[in-house]
Amino acid sequence: MDNCQHCNHPNEGGWFYCRECGHRAHPPKFTTNSWMRGSLSGRTDVEVNSMSLQDSTDKMANNTMNDRLKQLGVKPL
Repeated sequence: MDNCQHCNHPNEGGWFYCRECGHRAHPPKFTTNSWMRGSLSGRTDVEVNSMSLQDSTDKMANNTMNDRLKQLGVKPL
């Protein structure tokens, strides 16, 4: 599992907040570089990113809950 972005302490359980320093353990996956278009009833969020679509989908495909459970040694559902 990754380390805390602030204190570099191992985050073995994949906690949102670091159990050592109390700050957010990982940077946000989504940025605020998005905008909406359409009327009040129709909403489309568009994310601006320099990563290609293929790289983005590959990265998100390897980040499922079952994969995290397997990394922790827990049998997935």
